[in-house]
Amino acid sequence: MSTTTKDTTRSPRWIPITLALSSLASLMGSMVLLGQGALISLTLFIILFPVTLINLLVRWWPRHRCERMRNERRWKRRLNFTAAGVLVAAGINLFAGVNFFGTPLGTTLLVAGTLLLPPAIIMAILSFSLGRADVTQTVLDEEEHLVFQADTHWAIFLPPIQLVTLCLLLVLGPFGLGGEVIAAIIYLAVLPGMMARALAIFLNTEVSITDRRMITVTGTLLRRTRVMELGEIKAAGIYRSWLGRLLGYGKVGIICHGGQSLKLPGIADPETLRDMLDPSGRVVTSSF
Repeated sequence: MSTTTKDTTRSPRWIPITLALSSLASLMGSMVLLGQGALISLTLFIILFPVTLINLLVRWWPRHRCERMRNERRWKRRLNFTAAGVLVAAGINLFAGVNFFGTPLGTTLLVAGTLLLPPAIIMAILSFSLGRADVTQTVLDEEEHLVFQADTHWAIFLPPIQLVTLCLLLVLGPFGLGGEVIAAIIYLAVLPGMMARALAIFLNTEVSITDRRMITVTGTLLRRTRVMELGEIKAAGIYRSWLGRLLGYGKVGIICHGGQSLKLPGIADPETLRDMLDPSGRVVTSSF
C-alpha cells in the first residue's frame, strides 16, 4: 500500500522569491531614504527578513525523515561551526561590553552581544536536528505498511514572528527606555524558548498512520515515541482558531478508550488525519 502524502505546507516558488526581493528592497530603502521613510524601510526589513528565512527553511527541510537531505553531514558541520562562532562572538561582545560599561563603546558591544545570543541558540537546535534517525521506520513491523504521514504547518512559527514584531514596536515606538527594557527581556527570555519550541515541533515531530497503528514521535533532546493501535482510539477532534481555518492547520486531539489523551499541535490538513482516526470526529473552533 502506498504512502499518502499531501504537500500542503510547501509554499509556491514565487513566495520566497518575492519575500527575498522585498527584504532586499526594504534594506536598500533604509540606507537610501531619510527620516520616517528610512524608519519604515528598516522596520519592514526586520520583519520580512526572518519571514523569508522561515519560508526558505520550510521549502529546504525534507517533508519526511525518509527523504534524506543531500550533504546532510556537511550542513550539520557548517551549522555547528556557525553556531559556535556566533556564540563565541556574543560572549566576547558581552565580556568587552561589561569591561567598557558606561561608555558608548560598551553600550554598543552589549547590544551586539545580546542580539547574537538567540540566533546562536536557534542554529544549535537546527544543527542538533539534522541527521536524526527516522524513528517511525524502526518501529514498523515487517508486515506493517505505512499509509499516511502528517506534516507540520509553517504557521507554527507565527508566535515567534509576532514576538519579534512586538520587540520592534517597543524599540522603535515612542516608549523610551521602558520599551527598550521590555523588548530586551522578551528577546532574551521569551523569544528563544518560543522559537526553540516551534523548531522542535516543526523539525522533530513525526505523525504516521499504518494499516494497524498510529505512531507519534515528539521532542528534541529526549524523543518520546507513542504507539497506539487504531482500535484503541476512541475519538479524535480538531481544535483551531480563525487563523488556523484560514491557513489550513490546527491541533488534533486524540482520546483512547483507556482514558489516555494526546494533542498534536500545528498539523497541516488536520481533517485528513482526523478522518483516518475517527470519521465522526468534530472541529472545535477557538475565538483566539
